[in-house]
Amino acid sequence: MLKKTAFYAGSAAMALFLSACASQQPAPVVAGTSSMGSASTASNPYGATPYDPNAASSAAGDAPYVPPVATNAPAPTYSGSTGGAYVPSYAPVDVNAATHTVVRGDTVYNISKRYGINQNDLRSWNNLADNTISVGQTLRVKPAGYVAPASSAASTAATPAATATPTPATTATVSTGGTRTVSGITWQRPTVGNVVTNFGGNNKGVDIAGNAGQSVVAAADGKVVYAGSGLRGYGNLVIVQHNSTFLTAYGHNQSLMVNEGQTVKRGQIIAKMGNTDAPRNQLHFEVRQNGKPVNPTTYVPF
Repeated sequence: MLKKTAFYAGSAAMALFLSACASQQPAPVVAGTSSMGSASTASNPYGATPYDPNAASSAAGDAPYVPPVATNAPAPTYSGSTGGAYVPSYAPVDVNAATHTVVRGDTVYNISKRYGINQNDLRSWNNLADNTISVGQTLRVKPAGYVAPASSAASTAATPAATATPTPATTATVSTGGTRTVSGITWQRPTVGNVVTNFGGNNKGVDIAGNAGQSVVAAADGKVVYAGSGLRGYGNLVIVQHNSTFLTAYGHNQSLMVNEGQTVKRGQIIAKMGNTDAPRNQLHFEVRQNGKPVNPTTYVPF
């Protein structure tokens, strides 16, 4: 009798176990991106749509491409450390040269812009499968068989028009406070208002609060090397190159008052304050030394 009871009890336990197993659903499969997939650009303030090799080679094929920021991003394509914002290189180049040596901050896009060539040609001449390039890499910026003019070594320019004389901007000059001379450059505030976010951490510059439409001026004499809204997270942006070492960036503007290639004087209006890609009316202001963000308060008298 005991054996029969034990048998029935054991059978009941086994039935309950099998029933529980049968009622369990298979673990859900969560779709993800493998480590070999495309990196996300969600954290990249300079992000852009990745290059599509099947796209037309017209205007769409020559659109800006910026490498995405990733925790394992190769140092050659970024101007800062891991997690830092990418800063494009606008260093002057010899537009008559046959080759270009990649420096920190270079991309296929800004190299082609500076040499006045097409991105698709640049990739083709260098057998590039995508837009990945490395610091120190030598790229052909002219087709095979090209011979540089004898005088090209003395001819450099930051834009494709090597012989063109930069056009001075015609906007008014505004005083925003005192001046300070550091590293051979005389600096002044880029706008009036309180600094609401200081340099450091994820902030590569300072944020200055103000009113929509108030004047944003060049912090020092220089040349406008970028004026547009193609760099994600910066809104309407102006970049002014002051010399081979220093540049300044002015983001979140309502409107831009200067164009690429124009020269500006310290205090000259270059934009109007706004809130493009920002939660409030403010100017995001950066100083870059050799492409690396430095504390603006070291140079500019705030």
